[in-house]
Amino acid sequence: MPYVSPLSLDDAPEKSKSLLKAIKEKFGKSLNLFSTLAHQLDVLGGVTQLNAGVHADLPDKYRELAYYKASHLNSCDYCSHYHRVAAQKAGLSNAQLDSMNAEATELFDDKEIAVLRYSQQLTENANDDDKTANRVKQFLNDKQLATLAATVALANFAKRVNHGLGIELP
Repeated sequence: MPYVSPLSLDDAPEKSKSLLKAIKEKFGKSLNLFSTLAHQLDVLGGVTQLNAGVHADLPDKYRELAYYKASHLNSCDYCSHYHRVAAQKAGLSNAQLDSMNAEATELFDDKEIAVLRYSQQLTENANDDDKTANRVKQFLNDKQLATLAATVALANFAKRVNHGLGIELP
């Protein structure tokens, strides 16, 4: 049971309504994470802006691989539910998503393995090692690497908000 109830569009504060409408248009429905954050406009605005930013310049496959890996490590069913579908749309297979093992070289190429390791290190240790960062920098530019780090951070943030507020899947 949620500790904070998600708001319907009608019940949301007036200043949150435009963001909730945009979210519904983008995703085809209201999502409880955003509907719950609608209680606090500045937080909702920041999260939607960050979410838009991580979709800007990182290839979809790497973004969703990193996000799903962090969600998998965090046991965040809410995030895993939505990002598994997004990862499939980005080209990841069910076998890859069921594994999420950076050692599964038969399932992942070298770049995907580097993204998995990067996401794992940031999620588990809030840090990455030079070897992993340099592997990722071989195929991502500085802007993309900043976006990758923000993607992993967003996944970790979403998990903590989802679990801290008891947010449920609709």
